[in-house]
Amino acid sequence: MLALMQTNITLNSLDSLVQAAIYDWGEAPPANVSKHPDIVLAAECVYFEPAFPLLQKTLQDLIGENTVCYFCFKKRRRADMHFVKKMKKMFDVKVVDDDPDKVVWERENLFMSAHSPYSILSKSRS
Repeated sequence: MLALMQTNITLNSLDSLVQAAIYDWGEAPPANVSKHPDIVLAAECVYFEPAFPLLQKTLQDLIGENTVCYFCFKKRRRADMHFVKKMKKMFDVKVVDDDPDKVVWERENLFMSAHSPYSILSKSRS
């Protein structure tokens, strides 16, 4: 997966702006990851319920006062929405409603758009 991310970064000519890294949820961030980056992109991270607390801890570690996290996933189980409910207690979670294709991806049970369905901010920023 890391090699694919690096290839995509290069194909999009973002080598000077973006760096791929392996980040094990629940552990300290890798040395090359900012303490509170400007943007966090999280796609298809909600799939294994026992790992939800590790993902939540990782997002707490990453999302600072000026961080915006774009988060998307496919709703597969009721537990997935319990994850979102917990995230709403931890962060200021805003559903992205301005995507013209929202009707399409909602019909497919996807929480996804061109930009992402959820914008997650630090509670102190909201």
